[in-house]
Amino acid sequence: MPFIFRGQNLDAILGDPLNAANSLFSIMNAAEPELLQGLRTHWSKHVSTVTAFQGWRPALKAFSDITGFWGTTYSDHRLAKVLYDHDANATAAVTGAQSAAQFLRDFEAARDEAFYVFFQATSVNQLAGVSFKATYYHKDVSALFEQRRHSKIKAVVSRRVIETAQIMLRILYGNMNMGWGSIYSTRTLATTLLLAQMHNVALSHYQSHHTGRDRCYNQSAVAFTLLTFSHVVAQAWVNKGYEYNEQRWYSFWKLLGSLLGVDTRLMADDHAEAATLWNLFFARGECFGGTPAPAPTVMDPNRIDDELWNGYSVQPEANLLQWVPAFIVTQMRNSLRWGKYLTGL
Repeated sequence: MPFIFRGQNLDAILGDPLNAANSLFSIMNAAEPELLQGLRTHWSKHVSTVTAFQGWRPALKAFSDITGFWGTTYSDHRLAKVLYDHDANATAAVTGAQSAAQFLRDFEAARDEAFYVFFQATSVNQLAGVSFKATYYHKDVSALFEQRRHSKIKAVVSRRVIETAQIMLRILYGNMNMGWGSIYSTRTLATTLLLAQMHNVALSHYQSHHTGRDRCYNQSAVAFTLLTFSHVVAQAWVNKGYEYNEQRWYSFWKLLGSLLGVDTRLMADDHAEAATLWNLFFARGECFGGTPAPAPTVMDPNRIDDELWNGYSVQPEANLLQWVPAFIVTQMRNSLRWGKYLTGL
């Protein structure tokens, strides 16, 4: 069965590297290649040299070190202008905005929505209990982690998951030092591009023994990974009847994916498209078990490598407490919706 989405056969791009020509990553690379190289060097310089984690090296310091408010090198305002000045048509085709100013307004609204949704109990439970493990459904993602010894050690997996959560929180919050974000430009775009470069350096050399592809870190694997975060959480909200802004939620994930280099043809614009994609990944054989696809909000351990399943663990860490003020502010700003969330009405 071919991978046909929105009437297009996408078989030919599933195994491609994360540098799709129609992605914000590639547009930025063409506009300012020294920025992308600088981020690549930045990660290599700041990633931990610790070798006690079976091949996993903590990288959070690289992300925290671009939060400073001084200068404009990494500011969202400058990078948005760079994108539109270089190729406004190509950028607008991804963002749907005709100017850098409009894009920033739309993106910040989408990011605020995602931050709000992420910080609810239902979302946290789905992310920790389903989303991270569901990435193992994908054959190339599974092949990647099967080759990384730390992926089967609970203590290391827990630290890796918490670090991923910390990076995502930085992206969602604009990667600023708390109050400074309201005065100085945020760093969401640069932080996501740094995440792309980190993965390009650390993961691009792994080959998939499940699909025979030259790389595990490919378009299909990352598109599905993003779906396990966007669609799984949204489906949990739909199941409970909670209110969220569907357009902004999926817009955030589409822009995030594009900054990571994912082809826009592999990303959903709304919940119905996300559900179609979810089923298609299993029907097409990109994920284990074939059809019917598992329910997005309930794990099926029979489709996942036993060692990966048994090695998965999440233990909250004290450093997550730094996000409590942001959590309080977010709930206050969304008091009306918070009431609906509590009552389920």
